[in-house]
Amino acid sequence: MPLFAYRCNDCAHEFETLSRFDETPECPACGGAHVERQLSLIARPAAGGESTESCAAMAGGAPCPSCPALAGQM
Repeated sequence: MPLFAYRCNDCAHEFETLSRFDETPECPACGGAHVERQLSLIARPAAGGESTESCAAMAGGAPCPSCPALAGQM
């Protein structure tokens, strides 16, 4: 089963769960059934195969100066 990201329209809780495409899970926080599947973005590996996801998260959404994603841009 694939992993899907959801957002609860009742309590705004965001969560991920394994579910079939045609299933709609309940919110684990409030038990609500009004959940909406979110668009999942797949991270593209940076040059050299290193992920920049944790680097970007620590820098407030922007890659840090030593990040491989910035190589060749400076």
